[in-house]
Amino acid sequence: MKTFGNAFKKNWHFMLAGGIFAFEAVILLLLREKIYVGICDNLDLFITQLKMLRDNGAFFAHDQALPVLGRIDRDYFPSEFSLYNMLYLVLPDIYAYIAGYLLKLVIAFFSSLLLAKHVLRESYGKYEKIVVLVAVAFALLPVYPMYAICFSSMPLVLYLLIRIYQKPKWQLFLAVFLYPFLSYFTFFGAFILGYLLIAIVILWIRDRKPSLSLAGALFCLMAGYVCFEYRLFGIILMSDEETIRSTMAVASYGAGGLWNCFLDVFLHGFSHAKSVHTYFVLPVCALYFIWNTIQYLTGRKKGKICADVFYVAIAFIVFNCAVYALYFWEPLRNLVETVLPPLKGFQYGRTIFFNPFAWYFAFFIVIKRLADKAYKRGVFKGIPYLLCLVSILVVGGTQCEYSDFYNTCYCNLYKLVKHTDVNQLNYGEFYGGALIAEIKDDIGYTPDKGACAYGFHPAMLSYNGITTIDGYCGYYSQNYKEQFRAAIAPVLDANQNWQAYYDDWGCRAYLFPASGENLYDFGANAAAVPQDILIDEPALRQLGCDYIFSRVEITNADEMQMHLINRYQDDEMPYSVYLYELEGTTQPDM
Repeated sequence: MKTFGNAFKKNWHFMLAGGIFAFEAVILLLLREKIYVGICDNLDLFITQLKMLRDNGAFFAHDQALPVLGRIDRDYFPSEFSLYNMLYLVLPDIYAYIAGYLLKLVIAFFSSLLLAKHVLRESYGKYEKIVVLVAVAFALLPVYPMYAICFSSMPLVLYLLIRIYQKPKWQLFLAVFLYPFLSYFTFFGAFILGYLLIAIVILWIRDRKPSLSLAGALFCLMAGYVCFEYRLFGIILMSDEETIRSTMAVASYGAGGLWNCFLDVFLHGFSHAKSVHTYFVLPVCALYFIWNTIQYLTGRKKGKICADVFYVAIAFIVFNCAVYALYFWEPLRNLVETVLPPLKGFQYGRTIFFNPFAWYFAFFIVIKRLADKAYKRGVFKGIPYLLCLVSILVVGGTQCEYSDFYNTCYCNLYKLVKHTDVNQLNYGEFYGGALIAEIKDDIGYTPDKGACAYGFHPAMLSYNGITTIDGYCGYYSQNYKEQFRAAIAPVLDANQNWQAYYDDWGCRAYLFPASGENLYDFGANAAAVPQDILIDEPALRQLGCDYIFSRVEITNADEMQMHLINRYQDDEMPYSVYLYELEGTTQPDM
């Protein structure tokens, strides 16, 4: 017992970290299709795309079109040379999703420890418990699942670049070249390269000589992104096909709007990059900022304030928020697109994606310095650990779009205790379970038949191997967008909101509801009120649409020249599917 007590006292922080990660793994693996995860850009987009790549044998294919949005070239789908993406090649999609989530935890945790060990060196042991606890909080952040490994590996790339600057070795350059296997260029890579270039210039001025090692790292990293994402660069640099990016409209703010935008992301973060800092990490950092500044101003603390790494971290956060806000300033955006035409449609405001790591880096600095004070005075030695534990509880107990573990536990416990469904869809319900397979068997479906969804995300159909005329994709042909627009012109003409949504953006080519309400984002308790559909039926047939899978009964089906085949139900699904066939369907012109 005494031996166990000593081991626990020495390693309780690692036991806590391992216990949290293991508990989450067990729950997610036990529930599988009953987990509740974010829908936006997740279930409705990338998970479906990755499953389509696997189902169609297209992961490594070239000159192959995939059956969505009238058939899109494989190059518009995610790269095959990505750790997260390759999970979907080797595992069933639900296990790939869970594995990706768990990999995020592991990579965030160990890359944070790796960075801390190198930076703290001999004093690492003194701060190990703080490092581990802050690393757990960082690992648990509810960031966008598709790029969660990109978020979690930020400490790793920083570690590699620091090592290269201090003592370059060929193994480190190779590691930097391979790093894009964990990253993604348009969300992270372009900005890492930009930050690295800025660092090279600053260090050149400070050291009065250029850092050839970092310049080499810049070249290796750039080469890595080009190699690992050669499809993306081929589209950007060599394709002459006009995509929907060329016609996307971006909101433009005045001075007041820019300030509010800056303040919002500084205080609350961004939906795809939640740092969950608002109610604890931010106040702790703010109080330390005030106290530390007073120490400098009164001369109690020596040195240059601009060289204090805490202020550097805060300045980095502020800079990222400012760039994000300035993206919505039209004069600057026009200047960037004029000087660099390939950046038209590129969202350079994604600097905000680097703030989750920056906030917890700043938080660690505060806790470390607080621990130094506590150790020096011999009092309140447990306070730093308590603050770290609170940060873990705050992150783990925060509900948001991508807090998969929290949402899974909450929704399943709610159903268990209340004996009623929560108004959300779990993984299996979103994709239709066995219901779609039953429909396909009933009609003898073959992939040469096209379909659209009404009141569902088209991803439900694509996931189940149905060729879709509609769909959601960040890149596709502007020509197809215009063809699909002709098919939905009646509903766009009847509703200005849908018109602006489609014409100014267009990533979602959906059959929008005539009522003007959002039918496709629905919960398990959502009503399915019968309603009209407004389409140009001949134009939709010309695109190759044979069926419409509808969540609601279509009241003007005869007028739209379609007939109801059947209404399909499954006790496991919180909705019905009304399957309509368009009359006189024809194959699209090829």
